[in-house]
Amino acid sequence: FGMIIYEIYSRKIPYEGLHPRKVLRKVCDPRINYRPQVPDTCPKRMSEIMKRCWSHNTGFRPEAKDLDMIFVDMSANDAEPLIDQENTRLRTEVAAGDMLYQVFPKKVADQLKAGQKVEPETHDNVTVFFSDIVRFTDISRALSPVKVCNMLDRLYLAFDALANKHEVFKVETIGDAWVGVTNLEENQSATHVKRIADFAIEAVAAASTIMIDEDDPSSGTLHIRVGFHSGPVVSNVIGSLNPRYALFGDTMNTAARMEGLSTSDRIQCSEASARILKEQAPGFPLRRRGKVAVKGKGQMVTYWVGSAPSRAISPSRPSSGFDDKKIVDFQADGPAEEGKKGRFRKSNPKRVDMAGGISDDPSNSAPSILRNKKGRDNGRRLSLSSRSASFSQQCIL
Repeated sequence: FGMIIYEIYSRKIPYEGLHPRKVLRKVCDPRINYRPQVPDTCPKRMSEIMKRCWSHNTGFRPEAKDLDMIFVDMSANDAEPLIDQENTRLRTEVAAGDMLYQVFPKKVADQLKAGQKVEPETHDNVTVFFSDIVRFTDISRALSPVKVCNMLDRLYLAFDALANKHEVFKVETIGDAWVGVTNLEENQSATHVKRIADFAIEAVAAASTIMIDEDDPSSGTLHIRVGFHSGPVVSNVIGSLNPRYALFGDTMNTAARMEGLSTSDRIQCSEASARILKEQAPGFPLRRRGKVAVKGKGQMVTYWVGSAPSRAISPSRPSSGFDDKKIVDFQADGPAEEGKKGRFRKSNPKRVDMAGGISDDPSNSAPSILRNKKGRDNGRRLSLSSRSASFSQQCIL
């Protein structure tokens, strides 16, 4: 049994490389009492047991029942292998090196490990993905910070698994926003938009299975909006304290606008991405949305990617207070209209439905309780007309 303990802690065969006959003579000779050297990783109590087991005095060796009683009194710490400072340092360096390759592209991680300064790198054509959670502010207000962190962790673990599947490089997460890119770390020039499109569709589906609050199933599941755009970017590592790998350029801004102007459970892409997607995957479901007013860009033609989601709520996806509110596309229908008495009245906002049609959005009108209250107030104001017509006019205005 002493030899078994030796093999466990040394990870070696006793007397390895020595001639068996010569070893056996030395082992049997009580004057020599040839035994293996105690491994450095063997803890003190296990070392004592091992020495007793291979003692030259057979009466001093413990029997099986004695070993059983000894092991019952021992704790896990008594059997934990010892790790010297050198091994600890090596393990720490290996872990840190592995973490570098998870945070940075391989080329950048190699430069950082070598202590070299990372220079900015230009990428001619990448596809950048943005997503965020619909009504994240309302959810954060309703849940405790710990539950919000747990919710985001569950969502991002699902996204990270999909990113590995489709070879999408995760750039960063900013609050409820997840940012990824293709054709950056590896040469994916023939598939980079298709990879993002496939990833986006599965990300929307995955988010719809994530519970907002696991302790309260009635809270429902998450909804996200997604956007992506293709174009050139510049990558670089910024700062020395907690260095951050970031992408820069107008492509990043446009991709963020595509996400911001998307709607719940929908994926919106730019015309540049749509053109490449048609080449890389001719049969991919893609529908022209039309011209959209994009801040800083003017009117841009955008496309819906994938099929329109069903708004029906399945038994596995319970409704919630967050799901009850309508999703509104706040694209203005046109300039303000000129109203009566020389005043300008803002046009009624329109809503783009999932089928692509445009209709009046009732969610932009005042709630009924506020309209009723406004009616009562107007009635009170009109009742004052018997006292003073001019005063009544001021009140109505």
